[in-house]
Amino acid sequence: MPEPGASLAAEIGSLAFRTAFTRWIAPANQLGFAELTRRTLDELRQAAATLA
Repeated sequence: MPEPGASLAAEIGSLAFRTAFTRWIAPANQLGFAELTRRTLDELRQAAATLA
């Protein structure tokens, strides 16, 4: 993927990872990391769709 798309994709991936990790380590969390990552990416997709 050429720039600037590659950098943007890397930043979005990093944000999704950090968000899912923060949710995963929360004391009240009952979900696995993979499920939280899927949910976070779904939220990101929904948010991006509203920008179009």
